[in-house]
Amino acid sequence: MSFAQGPMLVALKVRNFRLFWLGLISQVLGQHMYQFTLGWLAFEITESQAALSLIQLCAFVPQFCITLFGGALADRFDPRRLIQVAQSLSTLGVVSVGITVWLGQIEFWHLACASIIFGLVNGIDEPSRVSFFPRLLAKSQLASGIPLISMAFGTSRIVAPSIAGFLIASAGAPAVFLIAALGLSTMITLLFWVRSRLESASQMKSHVSLWANVLESLVYIRKNEALSKVILSALLNGTLAMGFIHILPVLAKMVLKVDAMGLGLLASAVGIGALSGLLSYPWLQSRTSPRNLMLFALSAYCCALIAIALSVWFWLTFILLIMVGLGQANFLTCSQVVLQTHVQDQYRGRVMAMFSLVWSLVYLSGFILNFMGSLIGPSTALILNSLIVLSYAVLSMSKSAALKSLTLDNKLV
Repeated sequence: MSFAQGPMLVALKVRNFRLFWLGLISQVLGQHMYQFTLGWLAFEITESQAALSLIQLCAFVPQFCITLFGGALADRFDPRRLIQVAQSLSTLGVVSVGITVWLGQIEFWHLACASIIFGLVNGIDEPSRVSFFPRLLAKSQLASGIPLISMAFGTSRIVAPSIAGFLIASAGAPAVFLIAALGLSTMITLLFWVRSRLESASQMKSHVSLWANVLESLVYIRKNEALSKVILSALLNGTLAMGFIHILPVLAKMVLKVDAMGLGLLASAVGIGALSGLLSYPWLQSRTSPRNLMLFALSAYCCALIAIALSVWFWLTFILLIMVGLGQANFLTCSQVVLQTHVQDQYRGRVMAMFSLVWSLVYLSGFILNFMGSLIGPSTALILNSLIVLSYAVLSMSKSAALKSLTLDNKLV
């Protein structure tokens, strides 16, 4: 069965879900084109790997600090409105930075402030999005919609740097900011036409504090071994390895000796791999268990990163980055399918907020890799971090009884 004929397209026949999905792709593309360009400008202005890592840290800290509370808000209020407010603020930030760059007045501190604002906005937006889309579908349609959403997240995030790299080389950074602002505005506009099946806030009790709501969700996750293993593996990967995209400019310039056009081509290889993951996931999901799929994808992904760190040939690195995109897309997609399928509705916003920390941890990972790279070299840093993630996958995920018995047909208790 081809992807075009597969069951995942059932969800796209639902008008509200289809509008949200298109808006999601455009928004995430815009967000990550913007953040990638901020890093590129920081490195161009300062020629300092430490400065690049600081930009990533400025995005990570605020997003990490408020994401769990953003999940609690998404369980209390209409997440659609939260998304619109967050992205309106984000669009203003993108336009402001773009104008500053166009006028030739950009300085490093502007980029740092922009990254901080980006992190604050995402801390509300991420958990709101992942808790909103299940409201657009009937329960029988969730199995169709979840892979589409998770792949839209992963693929857009991976493809965005390649688009940004080509635009920087051909039209300059202001063009990237213009396209990014259009992407964010598209999501804001489309949401005015989206109507969810459940307009009211979720069943979570709001008479207690947000902090109490967060603690309640942490207890819920800890009691479910399968959920906790999936989330922990994703968070560890996000902390140590997923920031490879932010060390890619350094490897491209210092090791492979290529310019912005070459960097864009390398980033596009990750996008090719991610799209391959989009096409291969339904076939893989139907032929193996969720545990085996996650374990194999994460292991292949880590091995490819280690090989990239050792490579000094451009086209070998290009091929390996395709493997990275393929492994990452399948791992993240399967992880989100498992979580969204098994989480209880009243905890959905907070549990998915915990998983959403992965996307803020990408910036911490970029900071760690670039900081370590400034001390021991970027290749060595990437090898060490990838080995840690690979070891966890082999030693922990492979031996988990809860993951071994996990299927997508039954719910966790």
